[in-house]
Amino acid sequence: MDDHTPEAPSSGALVLTAWVFYLLMTLVGLGLMLVQDLPFEGAILGDGANVGFDALLGAGCGIAVVGLTWLFRDLGPVRELNQELRALLGQPSSLAIAGLAVSSAIGEEIFFRGALQPLLGFWITAALFGLLHGGTSRRFRVWTIFAVAAGLLLGWLATYTENLLAPILCHMTINYFNLHLVVGTESS
Repeated sequence: MDDHTPEAPSSGALVLTAWVFYLLMTLVGLGLMLVQDLPFEGAILGDGANVGFDALLGAGCGIAVVGLTWLFRDLGPVRELNQELRALLGQPSSLAIAGLAVSSAIGEEIFFRGALQPLLGFWITAALFGLLHGGTSRRFRVWTIFAVAAGLLLGWLATYTENLLAPILCHMTINYFNLHLVVGTESS
């Protein structure tokens, strides 16, 4: 196994690449929704009656996950994962991290919860979400497990609220704070 890690991209290149990738993911998700005859209107905000509750629920669940991540950050496998991700990401600026958090949350939630969950179901979508994040590589096993668990939470939020606002805000919160934790954590 080659332990060589490629050089981390610049913040600008990282964000631009992410925005293009997640824009394409969003478009594929919207296309899959169209093929399934799923309505676009209301997909993110629902009927608008519970926007405040859904926003607080999503952000609150995201903060809870971030708290758990922070508690487990010093466990060997979690620390090793953070080191791997830090090597891949480099030192993106806070603005770059915000761009990554926003674009990934919107793109992935429209694709996974908006398009795939109605097509494949709750459990398969959560498993696919985890596998596509960490794959089957031993290096990223912890990330795969975390992403499956996050996929279950995000899927539940989409099912419970009947829209994508809560999962988008949960996902955005997790990515924003956990990316800061990853790039700001000292190596051991």
